Amino acid sequence: MTPPRAAAIFAALASGAISACTNGGGLGTPAGGGGGSPSPLPSAAIGVGIPSGKIGVENDPVWGTVGGYTQNKTSQVLAFTPGVTITITNLSKTTPHTLNVIEKTHGPPAHFPSNPSLPFSPRGNGILGPGYGSGALNAGQSVKVKLTKPGIYLIGCAFHYAGLNMRDVIQVEAGATPGPTASPGPGGYLERRPDPIGPRADLVDQRGRRFTLPALRGEPVVLTFVSAHCTDACPLINAQFSDAAQRLRRDGIAARLLTVTLDPKRDSPAVMRELAQRFGADPRYWLLASGTAPNVHAVMHRFGVISEEARPGESERHTTFVYLLDAQGRLAQTMLASTAMSDAIVDALHKKREVANR
Repeated sequence: MTPPRAAAIFAALASGAISACTNGGGLGTPAGGGGGSPSPLPSAAIGVGIPSGKIGVENDPVWGTVGGYTQNKTSQVLAFTPGVTITITNLSKTTPHTLNVIEKTHGPPAHFPSNPSLPFSPRGNGILGPGYGSGALNAGQSVKVKLTKPGIYLIGCAFHYAGLNMRDVIQVEAGATPGPTASPGPGGYLERRPDPIGPRADLVDQRGRRFTLPALRGEPVVLTFVSAHCTDACPLINAQFSDAAQRLRRDGIAARLLTVTLDPKRDSPAVMRELAQRFGADPRYWLLASGTAPNVHAVMHRFGVISEEARPGESERHTTFVYLLDAQGRLAQTMLASTAMSDAIVDALHKKREVANR
């Protein structure tokens, strides 16, 4: 049963009948049904969020492991009847997400590709189908989409498909019913995810010292990825990190900033050292790191970082996120790069210190 608060979150406009949420049996079809006893009709909406808190992970008996998308409090296989207009709502208070259609499929199990190309910009003219993309939805933001094309679609989040396994199944078919809710209560995991601060890959900072991300545990870490050769967003990120590092030192905040290259083939430790000197990076507060390509790419993969080589005459494309890890190495917050990022970093670390001192 959807509580009043959750119903308010998922409030949406519907142009037709919608399916019922069941408590078991996987994704139903007109011939087979969804199994279990139907609960009250959900709103015509899809919620999007990191698979924790309100949204969990489900080992669906038909489709396999899904997570990060829901019609209720926790993750579930999604299904709607054709002709419905739904809203896709980012339930997070801090983290951007997308809903992208990866491909159309014919039935279970769901074979999700390992590294699909998922755009961050809107695609599909507001109609769900192959190639559809909601575009980046910031915290609390919504977008409407019409379900006019029947079919079964594999979906994922462009930001968190690789790093957090945000992927699911939508069925648009007359008489379709969604699968079971992921977990009872407020949501959570059926399987523990690997430690988000990993992997234990060596990086090299501007002093030439080797370290691993787990070695930074003990104080919060603010992590981002840049290319030393980038002339677009990266200089903005570097300037904001430089300002934030100076403010951490001034305010006596025990935390570390970490910038890792996106391009280890060109950005050697020597290149990152030059970048650190250019911005006056004090290694007590701000590390700029490179490493072998396999090690750097392993760290990028862990956080779902995407980087594409530039075509002739174009700027390189990559994600521009900043990740706040708590003192235990757990992902606590994700921010978008902006001209106010230094304020956001310092404010977040101040709050962390206040909570720790209570």
